[in-house]
Amino acid sequence: MLKLSDEPVIAKGNRQHVYAHPGDPTLLVKIPQPGTFEPDGHIPNTNWFERRFRRATMYKSFVREFREYLELKAHRQEPGVLLPICAVHGTVPSDLGLGLVYERISDPDGSLPPTLKEMIDTGCLEAWHVPLLNAFFDTLIAQHVVVSNENLNNIIFQTERPGHGRFVWIDSFGCKQAIPTRKWSKWLNTRRLERVRSLFVAQAEEALARIAEISLPAGSVR
Repeated sequence: MLKLSDEPVIAKGNRQHVYAHPGDPTLLVKIPQPGTFEPDGHIPNTNWFERRFRRATMYKSFVREFREYLELKAHRQEPGVLLPICAVHGTVPSDLGLGLVYERISDPDGSLPPTLKEMIDTGCLEAWHVPLLNAFFDTLIAQHVVVSNENLNNIIFQTERPGHGRFVWIDSFGCKQAIPTRKWSKWLNTRRLERVRSLFVAQAEEALARIAEISLPAGSVR
């Protein structure tokens, strides 16, 4: 059993805390946040349908992400192949409850890469990132990756060397539809991913435009 209660939380989601794996620096462990689930194992505000047909819902995101990773990995078994989502390695017991173990994606200095939202908010997004963001969505579409929401914090940018790197979807992937039409239909999934691409690229380009405005000398005209 992993002992995580004395370890710092290094990242937070809506319902999970993320810890460094104490026994392997290449892994992270995701644990449901205290207070985000009920004694019967359900998430608060779970609808009657899920309460009726699911015995528990607090780990449904774990199941969804693990299934998406397995189905994607089944088609890409070559050694060293890079997937557009982080690798999910299964569950592990801890003193804070059952955790999901997944790949730790790091920058060359060992730090966690910034999310797309952090890049936009801090002004570290540059013009050369946008073609890589578009190429990333091309890969998601080609590989029929299903994503669960439109959160800029779900994408990180891993620097490989100066001026080079890749985007990775690290959270909220897999199908959450009751009738999984986007999982069944690549065409429907492509439509959804194109909408998400438009949203993300637009926000990135707006951020770059703001940076360009700030950097203009006083009184100059673009």
